[in-house]
Parts: sequence; structure tokens; C-alpha cells
Amino acid sequence: MKNIVISGYYGQLNTGDEAILRVLIDKLREYEREENEDLNIVVLSSRPELTSKLYNVDSVNRKKIWRVVKSIKKCDIFISGGGSLFQNETSNRSLYYYLFQIFVAKLFGKKVFIFSQGIGPIKKWYNILIFKHIIKLADYITVRDYDSFDLLHRLKLKKRVDLSADPAFLLNPCCEKRVEKLLEKYNIDFNKKTIGIVVRKWKKEKDMADKIAQIADILIENEGYNVVFIPFQGKWDIIKINEIISKMKNKPYILSENFQPHELLGVFRNFDLIVGMRLHSLIFAAIMNTRFIGISYDPKIDSFLKMYGLKPAGYVDSFDINNVLINIQYMLSETKMLKKIEQTTQNMVQKAEKSFEILKEALNSIKKKKSINVLDVRVDCVNFYKAKEKCIEFLATSSPHIVFTPNVEMIMLSQKDEKFKKVLNSSDLNIPDGIGVVWASKYFGEKLFERVTGFDMMMSLMPELEKKGCRVFLLGAKPGIAEKAKENLLKQFKNLEICGVYHGYFSEEENDTVVEIINSSKADVLFVAMGMKKQEEWIYKNKKKLKCKLIMGVGGSLDVLSGEVKRAPVMFQRLGLEWFYRLITQPWRFKRMLALPKFVLVVLKTRIFGGR
Repeated sequence: MKNIVISGYYGQLNTGDEAILRVLIDKLREYEREENEDLNIVVLSSRPELTSKLYNVDSVNRKKIWRVVKSIKKCDIFISGGGSLFQNETSNRSLYYYLFQIFVAKLFGKKVFIFSQGIGPIKKWYNILIFKHIIKLADYITVRDYDSFDLLHRLKLKKRVDLSADPAFLLNPCCEKRVEKLLEKYNIDFNKKTIGIVVRKWKKEKDMADKIAQIADILIENEGYNVVFIPFQGKWDIIKINEIISKMKNKPYILSENFQPHELLGVFRNFDLIVGMRLHSLIFAAIMNTRFIGISYDPKIDSFLKMYGLKPAGYVDSFDINNVLINIQYMLSETKMLKKIEQTTQNMVQKAEKSFEILKEALNSIKKKKSINVLDVRVDCVNFYKAKEKCIEFLATSSPHIVFTPNVEMIMLSQKDEKFKKVLNSSDLNIPDGIGVVWASKYFGEKLFERVTGFDMMMSLMPELEKKGCRVFLLGAKPGIAEKAKENLLKQFKNLEICGVYHGYFSEEENDTVVEIINSSKADVLFVAMGMKKQEEWIYKNKKKLKCKLIMGVGGSLDVLSGEVKRAPVMFQRLGLEWFYRLITQPWRFKRMLALPKFVLVVLKTRIFGGR
């Protein structure tokens, strides 16, 4: 599994940014299907619950810095995939925040992809200097317009920069039937020319609301057009729209602020022309081959219009009503305009695809190891879910499959006992049982992020075994313990078929008899709880004789199940401090616990001196 963190201006109900995120996630899911590769996607969002619900991904509150840092630490690739994140037109805080994320990602050695962004404007020389030194840390950079491309080249970045296009160009509209249903309640007569107007609040505007109101009134009164106001950022745009409408003589239409990006894109098919202040309103119009004019509040609007051979019809702080009206009439009457929009948009779509081709290459370059060697003991790179999935796969086979649970004690013991090391490495699956193994993994080629204890794995399998009707045999512990464990298991899993139990204190002479008892029971699954080393060596010695499908060493699990031994409280388990709890409750284990500090020293010595 490859872990991806996506950062941007998400969760703010901005249609443009959400369109970018929608395309990003859809393309990553497409990659999963094509490459048969599992991706764990985490999105940094202002509204993580909403983002998780809308896109079926994990999401972290981008305002909670330590959670953001933790997510970045776990990822394989960090995608800075917003629209215009690296600018300080709004504030320095935004610029510093997104640069901080890149710095953290590189601090943890992650791949960083600046994904199809618009760069700038960046004001003040020191901000430009900070930006330059951090942006050059990125592994991949694609930008969505010529001006951003030129800016990075003027900064003399030695890093390769590719010219792409906004990812929203790859957004697919919803079907026509869905559009019809969405527009039913508005009763708009699309037989008349229909002009869509997309506005936004801007701090530098001068009489913009009055001017837009006058333009809308003229279009309705003098031209007989429909005027439809389209919110692109929920209630914030609705506030500005209501302000404009309060200054109008005529009543326009207002669409709902609750449209999803692909729905709004489908709606654009019905308009004759869009007057847009927001960049993505112009992109949506271009995708649907609808005529558009732009009113600029930011250089990104100018950059976009330039790619279509157009100029802004005006600027938020200074535009002429007559000039806007002339632009509207020109665009509506110019017969070649739709062909030009179509051709340019096809080119933009191809450029947008380029970023995803580079992203695919970046993902393919991340080679996830199937296993690592921790002091020459193989530990498989699996999380809890993957380990469980693997065990269930074993149940579909005919030959026995062995699962061991290497922990620090077992690994340290194997350093003195080559035979035991060979036994541990002979299994079909070695799950990382212990926080020490997880900690050490980062020094041996692949960071594991989750310990998978034998007891938890065994218990998580029980519902599956019950459901599949698998026969279970419990072997190990003192006489009478396995019987109690069976009783307690059947209280919890009433239909679980436990076909036999046997204690672990049998002699060498009794071994073949015990194997025969297990085989006679026709057990599918054998849980062996004889304690560390003894159980692994017994399984290794007898695996060719046993006819079970899954054989797993589970240490003291039967003692816990029987009630003879209490497991550490949940708090200790979550913190990975079960060893400490056992030390407190069973101080005679002190000598065994010395394995942990010895393990730490050996791992660090191996890391620093290569084991010499």
C-alpha cells in the first residue's frame, strides 16, 4: 500500500478547489485499478468529516498542525495540489503555511509533488527568497499557466518544471437527466439567451456591486436575456449576490449553493455565456464549450484568458459597464469563438493529463518492500488489515501455511540461536508483534506504522472462522487452560466450531499422538500457544505432518482467553506499552525485559556501523 497526502484549500466549499480534489481522487482511483495497487489517500481539509464523506478518503483537519505533521510523516508522497497556494495576495500566513508543509515532508524524506499550481503573486523580496529555497526541495513541479512557468524560470530553479493545465479540465459533468432534475425548481426558460454571472467578494472592489447590478438590469430589460447568478463558494458568494440583487430593478435567478462540482459543470451546458470573476467558472465554461468573459481580481484570471487569446473585460476595482456589455455582445455574436474555445480546451485537457502521467511515474517509482530484515529476521510489511486478509487467503488453500509473530524478545534470541532464526524465517507470514519491531523498521528499509499482535490477529479471525464454518483446534498452555479458553470463546462466538483442544505439556514420545489427534479432528486452523521459541520450533518440526490450512503461534493467548492472565488495559495497548504493564504486574519477567534496551542498542549499532 502506498500512502498519499493531498494538501490544498479543501473543505471551504469552494467549487473550483473541490473540482481539483475530485479529479485528483478519481485519477488516483483509476491508477489503483490499472496497476492493481492499493492507495491510502489522506486529504488535509478544513472540514475533514465532510471531505471524508464526499470523497470516501481519510481526512485530517488542516488547522491541527500536529495531526498534519503526523499524516505527512506517514506518507510516501505529498501532493501540494491546490489552485494558487503559493501567493501572498491574501496574506503571508497562507504562503508560509503551505511552504511549511513542503519543508516538513522533505524533513521526513518524502517525495513532494507541486501539482498543476498557479504560482504568485509573491510580494516582498524576503518572501520570494523563502519560497525559492523551499520550492526547490520538491521532487516534481508542474504549473498550470505560462506566467507561473515564467516566474519559476526567472527564479532560476534548477529543478525541472513542466507546464501543465488546471486539473479541473479533466472533470466530467453529470448526466443531462441529472441536470434537468436540478434545474426543475428554477423554471428557467433556456429558449431565451441565458447569461450566467459568477461573482466573489474582493477587498479592493470599488462600486462593483452597483456596476454588476446595472449590467444585469440592462441584460434583462434591454436585451430580454435571462440572468442567472451562480455561487461558487457557498454562503460567501450568496452574500455578495444578495447585495447585488438588492441594487437591481429586475429579478434574476439564483442557483443553489449546494451543487457539487460535476453537477455545476453539467449545468453550464445550458448557458449561452458566462461572466466570471472566479477562475474555475471560466474553466467550467471552456470545458462545456460555452462562451465566457472574465472580470479579473487576480493575475491568474489574466493568465487564463491569455491562453484563449482574450483579455479581461474589466478589473474588480476598475471596470467600465459599457466595456463589459460590449464584450458580452461581441462574444455572443462572434461565430468563430466556439471553435476557438473548443480547440484551446482540447489542448488544455492534454496538458492537464501530463501532470497525471508524471504523478503515475512518481507513484511507480515508490517501491514498497514486501518484507524487511530486522537483524536478519524477516518481518512482512503488513498492517493489521493486510495481515488478516492474508490469513483468510490461506484458508482457501490445501497445504499448511504458517504465521509467526516476531517480537523484540524473539529477534534478540535469534541472534544467539541460528537454528531459531532459520525457524522464524521459514514462515509464510511474519507479522510485526511489538512496538519495538515497528520502531526498528525505519532503519531497515521500510517504515512500518502499525504493530499487529498475535492475540488481536487471532481474535479478529474468529468471526471469519465462525462465518466460514472453519474447524479450530487450540493447542498449548497448562492442562485445563485450553478447555477454559474454548468455553469463553464459545460464549462470544456461539457458532464457532472448536473441534479439539490439547495442553502443551506433552512429552517428545507423545508428539506423534498429538499430531494424529489434530489431524483426526480435521482442523482447518491450529492455534499453538506454547510460548516463545518452543511453539515456533514445534510448528517448524511438524508442519509437514499437519493437515491444517493455517497454523499460527499465539504465545500466551490461551492464558488470556481462559482468564488466567489479564491483558494490559487498552490505554497501554494503544501506547505500545504492554511490555511495561507486564513488568509492573509480573516483575519476575525483568530479565526477559532486558531484551528491549539491548535490542535498541544493537539496532542503532547496526544502523551506524553496519553491524561491525
